[in-house]
Order: sequence, then C-alpha cells, then structure tokens
Amino acid sequence: MSYSIHEVAEKLNLSTYSIRYYHDHGMLPFVERDANNNRVFHDIDIEWFRLIICFRNTGMPLERIQHYLALVQQGDETIPERYQMMKVQQERTIQELAALKDHLATINHKVAHYHDVLTQGKPDTYVPTDLPQPQPTDNIA
Repeated sequence: MSYSIHEVAEKLNLSTYSIRYYHDHGMLPFVERDANNNRVFHDIDIEWFRLIICFRNTGMPLERIQHYLALVQQGDETIPERYQMMKVQQERTIQELAALKDHLATINHKVAHYHDVLTQGKPDTYVPTDLPQPQPTDNIA
C-alpha cells in the first residue's frame, strides 16, 4: 500500500514538515518519488517512522537515531552494536518511567488534597514558603 505525505502525517499525527525533515536527513531511506517528484510512502516507511518516533519520544538524539538506522542498513554484522544501543535506550527509558511515576505520585497527592478541600471543606494547608505574602489593601473610597 502507498501513502501520500498528508496521509502519513494524519496516520502518525505528525506535521508534513516533520516528515520532510526526517526524510531530508536520510532517516527514511526507502521513500520513493512519483512522476511529479512527490514523496510516496509504503508500509515499511511507516514502520521506520514509528521506530524513529519511539526513539525521539524516549530522548534519543537525532544523531544516534541516524547512526542506528545506518547500522540496520549495513546488515547483521552490526547487531552487537545495535543491541548495545537498545540496552542504553532501555535503561534511559526505565529511568524516565521511574521519574514519571514519582511525579505522578506527587500529582495524585495534590489531587487528593484539593478534592478534600473542595468536598470536605478542609483548609488548603499547602503554602510554599517562597511565595510572596498577600499585601493588605487599602479600601479607601
């Protein structure tokens, strides 16, 4: 099956600019051109894109993505290096997930606190010490 750049953008929730950027930087090596020089994408391009998006969303720099994709194209002799790259990315992602879980716990605590304030009339006891104190206002009319 083939797709236009707009279909790929819609399918992957990306801008056409992003798609052109990744293609122009050599990360979509199998994209073809039609008679009008428009990019024509196939399912394999979509799979490569999903991989690129995964790597980007887990913090892999573009240079590392380009290197990884080049290794894939070089063949099986690069599997050990690709494996090491994925192990590093896996560890980075595990660390990010742990940090996100900690942040979520803090947010969950605040949601519960504000729920109690709103539904049980409890006072809002959380006031950071670095916030400026409200100044009294003069109500002179």
